[in-house]
Amino acid sequence: MQISAKKSTMVYPAEETPKHRLWSTNLELLMTLHHVPTVYFFRPNGYSNFFDPQVLMEALSKVTRFKCGGVCLGIGLQHTLGDGAAGIHFINSWAEMARGLPLSTEPFIDRSLLRARVPPTPTFHHVEYDPPLSMNTVPTTEESDPQTTVSIFKINRDQLNTLKAKANKNENSGNYSTYNSLAAHIWRCANKARCLPDDQATKLYIPIDGRSRLRPPLPPSYLGNVIFMSATIASHGDLQSESFSDTAKRIQNILKRIDDEYLRSAIDYMEKVPNVKAPVRGARGFQCPNLSINSWMWLPIYEADFGWGRPNWLRPAKVSQDGKTYILPSSVKDGSLSVVTC
Repeated sequence: MQISAKKSTMVYPAEETPKHRLWSTNLELLMTLHHVPTVYFFRPNGYSNFFDPQVLMEALSKVTRFKCGGVCLGIGLQHTLGDGAAGIHFINSWAEMARGLPLSTEPFIDRSLLRARVPPTPTFHHVEYDPPLSMNTVPTTEESDPQTTVSIFKINRDQLNTLKAKANKNENSGNYSTYNSLAAHIWRCANKARCLPDDQATKLYIPIDGRSRLRPPLPPSYLGNVIFMSATIASHGDLQSESFSDTAKRIQNILKRIDDEYLRSAIDYMEKVPNVKAPVRGARGFQCPNLSINSWMWLPIYEADFGWGRPNWLRPAKVSQDGKTYILPSSVKDGSLSVVTC
């Protein structure tokens, strides 16, 4: 693909920006220092001013245009500044301003709500902040980053219903959601694909938005990081020998455990560790035999209408960490989900 730059412009703030320090929570200090890149694609809609350059400059943005008339908007959010919910709120608010509309929801920036208690009193063992697991078999050569491949799997509504029915086929098995069922399926399949021995322990990480789980809950427009990590450990042999319902129950138990007391305990735990950077998960944090399943199912990722319609496709622009998986909703609201995995 050949790309030619028509024009390059530095876009400056319209007015002087505030110059003062913002206190960062331990949740933000735990974030790996990197940008999260995403790409939005928009189909041409016949408007003569489709993504007009002057309108874009006034909206502080630039785009890539394709011969078909479509447009791509690339965005990189520094993860220390905010999590996925904060980033999507910013992008959707940006799109509202580009349309000349007032903000539907103002950002909320009071990070003091996530301070540790005095004194810090962790009441749980937070396995999610323990070091990631290693393979039982020690490699004979010097450890290096594995070669990885990014794959995208579309799971349609019927397939999701089949997984959900499989998880709930027994009357006493519980009531497992689509997410419980799909996450259980991903965990089991990933372990099979990795050809793990039965006695190999595997660790599943699930990032969870704490906004609605804290008491009192934080506003949905809270600008910052409220992503708490949750985790559970099981051997590959146990996962393959147990029923699918039992694996779905493991997922459900993780999510049920994350309430206000557990989250406050996690904040206090991070306050007490000698080095808050110690639990930070780097590029190898989810490497085999570990796995992360990050759901974007609940994020309004397709609401970024800059005046020419909603995007028809959105994806993380870079998924390069072994063991990292995203679940994304469908842009056409057909009940399907996409699994992006590395």
